[in-house]
Amino acid sequence: MQQIKDWNAVLNRVRGELADPELSDEQLDAVPMSLAPVRAEARMGAEGLLPEVQQLKDEQAALGPPPPADAPPEAANIAERRRVSAERLATVEGAIKEAELIVAQTDRLLDEVSALRRIRFTDRLSARSRSPLSVKVWQRAWSAMQAQWVTARTEVSDWWTSKAASPVGWTGQWALPLSVAIAVLLAWPARSRLLRRFGYISVEGEPNYGQRLQAALFTGLIRSFLPSAAALAFYLGVRQGQLLSAGGLEIAWATVQALVFVAFTHAFCWGAFAPNAPSWRLVPLTDAAAMTVSRTVTGLAAVFGLDWIISTLNEQTEVPVELILLEEFVSGLLIAALLFALLRPGIWQVQDGSRWRRHAAVTFARGVLTILVGAIPLTAVLGYVALSRVLATQLVLSAGLVVGLALLRALGDEMIEHALLPGTPLALRVRTTLDMTRDGCEMLAFWLRGLLRLALLVSGLLALPLVWGAGGQDLLAWLERSVFGYPFPSVKISLADLVVALVLFAVLLLGTRLLQRTLDREIFPRTRLDAGVRNSIRAAAGYIGFTIALTLAVATLGIDLSNLAIIAGALSVGVGFGLQNIVGNFVSGIILLVERPVKVGDWIVVGELQGYVKRISVRATEISTFDRASVFIPNSSLIASPVVNRTYADPQGRVVIPLAVAYGCDTQRVRSVLMNVAKLNPEVLDHPPPVVLFRSFGDSSLAFELVVYIPDVNRSMTVTSDLCFAIEEDFRRAGIDFPFPHREVHLQFRQEQIDRLAEALAAIQRRS
Repeated sequence: MQQIKDWNAVLNRVRGELADPELSDEQLDAVPMSLAPVRAEARMGAEGLLPEVQQLKDEQAALGPPPPADAPPEAANIAERRRVSAERLATVEGAIKEAELIVAQTDRLLDEVSALRRIRFTDRLSARSRSPLSVKVWQRAWSAMQAQWVTARTEVSDWWTSKAASPVGWTGQWALPLSVAIAVLLAWPARSRLLRRFGYISVEGEPNYGQRLQAALFTGLIRSFLPSAAALAFYLGVRQGQLLSAGGLEIAWATVQALVFVAFTHAFCWGAFAPNAPSWRLVPLTDAAAMTVSRTVTGLAAVFGLDWIISTLNEQTEVPVELILLEEFVSGLLIAALLFALLRPGIWQVQDGSRWRRHAAVTFARGVLTILVGAIPLTAVLGYVALSRVLATQLVLSAGLVVGLALLRALGDEMIEHALLPGTPLALRVRTTLDMTRDGCEMLAFWLRGLLRLALLVSGLLALPLVWGAGGQDLLAWLERSVFGYPFPSVKISLADLVVALVLFAVLLLGTRLLQRTLDREIFPRTRLDAGVRNSIRAAAGYIGFTIALTLAVATLGIDLSNLAIIAGALSVGVGFGLQNIVGNFVSGIILLVERPVKVGDWIVVGELQGYVKRISVRATEISTFDRASVFIPNSSLIASPVVNRTYADPQGRVVIPLAVAYGCDTQRVRSVLMNVAKLNPEVLDHPPPVVLFRSFGDSSLAFELVVYIPDVNRSMTVTSDLCFAIEEDFRRAGIDFPFPHREVHLQFRQEQIDRLAEALAAIQRRS
């Protein structure tokens, strides 16, 4: 294929460039840019041919194996079709292997580029030049500065003369900048109004963290927008008026960028640390510490901005190495001094004057930072200016990265709390829509916070190598391999497919939950289905939705579902040893939902346990006893053991009240009273009618039973109590006695015991 030849040509050219010892850093940085399209096209080409391979394999499977040599030959058209299919399959598989080989070679070249870049970066950091304290360095730098001053003064004078001699004059050239200045003056009142509206507003009591965070963000944006817009507008006016040359425009653009950077840094520091508004401060610092931190961070931004302007100036002219060395040394000293100011112990005080708790990790981190900051001037004095420059820049950028991630975490936590936790209308709507309890919302908020922290941690780990000098192309190549998959034997792990599968699974589960909520709130109330049928339909919808979500997620990962039969065969061995109970309970749960011998709301008796069925889950059935205790019975026990369902087919039930009357009572009178009590109770049914049974003759009583039927067996205990109260009252009124047990006690004494007892009685009589 011509495309494969083109890819090989690019790879051969890159190999030649990497073998060249004179390869510049710019050319080395361009190598991944030329390899990225080759890798992407080869990967997509290989993946695009996979469906054709599967189609050809299916075609060969449909044709079947060729007949053996001793069998009659097959039809000519079938044999030809088999041959063409086999040849095409071999061609396509060969193309796929060629593309995969291109991808492997590209990855190897990218690894070589990364290794070469690391070697050069290490050599640059370890290279030692003259010490900035050397007299010769200062002499040459001073001479270069004088020459630059003379050159700059001459260029400015020539530029001024040329503009003064221009026929257009200064009026037309400065019309746009002047109009921009007037617009800025007019916009100043709007800035003040926005600060009063969205800044440190009046609230009842102390502002919470969300209000402080919102005020810090808004005040930072408002305070930085106006000076940034003014600087940008002025630059556009100068550029539109053609007041500067190409080199002057580059310097002006670098100055605008530096001013915008300093303005944003100062505004956000002022909003976050709030030196003049302690109640709105995000960090619990004292007023003096907040002012110091705000000014120090602004000073760091100013140093970096000034360094950016000087670097742009140096690019416009030939500058000696000594002058660049001296400039980097001075900027490194300023950065180190400002960082030492931030590491002072006095900064780490809260508003009540107490110190921050000195945890071991905090103390260790502060000590490490102090050593690294101290290494900035030390390495520069020893001649390792490049290393000093990297330490100064990367420490500040790393601190900015940490602060930015912390700000994003706080903002994300505030949004999650506003959306899920109680106290806001939005949280109420979310709870109503998702049909979640308060505990469920708190649990969801917990997991969302965890996912947010995980995402920020991954983002920080990816950004930190870039801050410390790693190549962006190397990181992109690593991400591309992670996202589009690492090939393993018969499996290809793809982060993109994994994310899509997880999102699809979550969305389908959420849709299933919303469907169940719609059934409970919209459909079931408009039907006459009982609670058991509703629970069965709702559970079936949940099982079906989960099965569909899992199947589609597995298919999205690229796993062949036909291989699940092999997995099921392997799992059957495990089921036979340890999972038979779980599978048995699961199957029993499905049987309970389909046959419904036990439904939600039924009153069942299982052995010594009885209560109402509250929920039928995958593994067990939950029963709520009369003591309000929850008992979980495995589903297999409900299938294999006898179960008494008091409310299965008919809610009617029988109430039996045993009672006994004394011998000598009129039994017909007893029967009449009991029948009257039964007929007067409104919850006793007439059909079947109540019955009074004369059961037996007891030792000291006559045994009767009152048998009645009620429409709802769930009220049997209440009806029993009411009947007992009525029976006791009517028996007392009719003179029917409840018997007491009769006992005969026989005492056997010896003669000496009788004599002592007689003497004791005689003594008692004499005393009396």
